[in-house]
Amino acid sequence: MSKDKKRLSKLLFWLIGINALISIIMPFFYVPERYYTLKGFISLWDDMLYSFLLAWAIAGSVLLNEIILDKKLPWLKYAGKRFAMEIIGVSVFSFVAAFAVNVLFFSAFSLIDWNNFPWGKIAKNCITPVFISYGITAFFISRSFLTNWRDQAIKNEKARSERYRGQVQVLRDQLNPHFLFNSLNALTNLVYEDADRSSEYIRKLSQFYRYVLEVQNEEVVPLSRELDFAKSYLELQQIRFGTNALQYQLPDKVPDSVIPPLVLQLLFENAIKHNKIEHENPLIIKVYADDNMLIVENNLQKRNNPGESTGIGLNNISERYRALSDQEIDINSTGNLFQVRLPLLKTLN
Repeated sequence: MSKDKKRLSKLLFWLIGINALISIIMPFFYVPERYYTLKGFISLWDDMLYSFLLAWAIAGSVLLNEIILDKKLPWLKYAGKRFAMEIIGVSVFSFVAAFAVNVLFFSAFSLIDWNNFPWGKIAKNCITPVFISYGITAFFISRSFLTNWRDQAIKNEKARSERYRGQVQVLRDQLNPHFLFNSLNALTNLVYEDADRSSEYIRKLSQFYRYVLEVQNEEVVPLSRELDFAKSYLELQQIRFGTNALQYQLPDKVPDSVIPPLVLQLLFENAIKHNKIEHENPLIIKVYADDNMLIVENNLQKRNNPGESTGIGLNNISERYRALSDQEIDINSTGNLFQVRLPLLKTLN
């Protein structure tokens, strides 16, 4: 048996049981004395049958209304229209179903004079079932809305995680060959000039890639850890360009916060790529915390031919922050200073 058939069988079993229980209990509120004797209880069979048929009519009306509206007007997309149609639909379906049950039941017991059809009496008998259907519908509305909201929240979270992983993957894929190519070029020249510096360069390069591998599945990392990595990256670049040509300042004390991984490295790489780095005109990179922001800034001395953009840059960082929080990065560029303000996210427990 398929899963849908099993679910339908279970629902039908539940409806039969509940409706049977309602049909037995309902007459008690009108003629409780008949429940005291077996003869009196047996005499209620027609009332129980009437209650059972009405219960089925109400349940079927509500169920039919929900099936139609779930297909035509999903809650999360048409909340206002769905609520209005819930009331209208269940009113129409339950009234028609209750009316049909009354006509069929009273006809079977020859209680209807077709020459003088009792429209008012039968319509009055349909009022209570309609109000009962409202109560059942309220239950279905709350259940359906919460279920849809939960499912949509799960879908959004999965989409957000997939989007974030995709952005980090793009960053890593771009980073690895680009940075490795430059590093190997620098190492080739360094090997013939200074063996000790070459050894130090290789050690720091291995630390760099170890960190990249460690954080590849992380959404955020502690700020202190990211700064340690940033320092290693800048030291690698100093070996490549010279300590006088490339200078940096990092904070000694940092807030207990987290940020997306590899963000600082990407900002440093952009600064190095787009600016002149010379002993006479050094590139100076500064990182410091201010309130709930981490500020990364460098002096502007643009190259004449900075090279083609890789397409990741600041847009990648912005998208990653949007995926993690409602906070935005702030970018400011003046005549001689380029500054990026990164929101510091709360520590994850």
